[in-house]
Amino acid sequence: MIKRVFLEDIGKPFSITPIGQARTWEVKNLRNDPAIPPLIYVVESEMGESFLLGRGISGRQKFNRIRYIASSFVELFFEQLSKKACAQYLILRGAYPFDLQQAFGHAPPYDRILLPTGFIKLQRVLDQEKKDWKIQGQNFIGTHQGEVWLIPDTAIASGSTIAFFLRNGFAHHLPQKVYIFTACGSLEGIQRIYQECREKGVELIPVFSQCIFEVSREGNLPGLPLTDLPVTNPGSITTRKLFEKAFRRYQGTRMCCVGDIGESLDDPIQYSLHTLREMQVLGMDPKKEDWDQWTVDVRSKEFQKKISDFNPTLLEYFKALWTTSPK
Repeated sequence: MIKRVFLEDIGKPFSITPIGQARTWEVKNLRNDPAIPPLIYVVESEMGESFLLGRGISGRQKFNRIRYIASSFVELFFEQLSKKACAQYLILRGAYPFDLQQAFGHAPPYDRILLPTGFIKLQRVLDQEKKDWKIQGQNFIGTHQGEVWLIPDTAIASGSTIAFFLRNGFAHHLPQKVYIFTACGSLEGIQRIYQECREKGVELIPVFSQCIFEVSREGNLPGLPLTDLPVTNPGSITTRKLFEKAFRRYQGTRMCCVGDIGESLDDPIQYSLHTLREMQVLGMDPKKEDWDQWTVDVRSKEFQKKISDFNPTLLEYFKALWTTSPK
């Protein structure tokens, strides 16, 4: 079993934004493991923390948090990127809120020109053993170019999609460096991505927000291996302060901090139903949840009907919602 370590134990402060709303930790030679990139950054911010603790947040609220995190990343790393020939690649749909285009546009030369951007849509399916993900095909719009590739992705669990893109993209053009920016990413996913970079001699620089996650081998919901990203997993690395907050927030369970990103943005109702189901599976106490922080009013009569249609057992489990709510 992995012994829990904290960011304060293995990292050192690296940089901070001018008004102090975000700062970066530098982690070198994590575990002295050659399968892990020798340099990792972790960006710490109030918005990044809010994003990881806000499992009930969805729709526009979640989208805006992701955009803010992307902006703070650019602010911290723009100086070392602005003199390079950069190109970004967005793997849809999960990456589109993390588009760096607007954040790059506040300073030269990108106040006059656009950051070259490619778009990738991949089809991901479970393998025959239903233990990992494989990619069946891709659609790519854009050009493989630049000495530095920027790949922002809101959540990285298995890392299979980015690894697949790099494997194919390197055959067309080989950059010097690849930056991976993620609001919620796993070390296991980065290791899979790093393998592709190392084989081609490309430097990989992962930039996490708040936490270097250990992805759960088995998902809390059935049929979803290598998807859940809980701060409370023993191998997840964050600050002591955030770990304690997450432990209280998720009642000591291994609740995934973000859920299905695409679903949370495009279908908040279904996302909220799946979140309630996950809470039930983990045995979380509904009375300890701050329902006022949820984007969707799950205490309403209308939502009660949706719960009944989705899974009648949830009605009994969350009955306190309707016995205590004035609605």
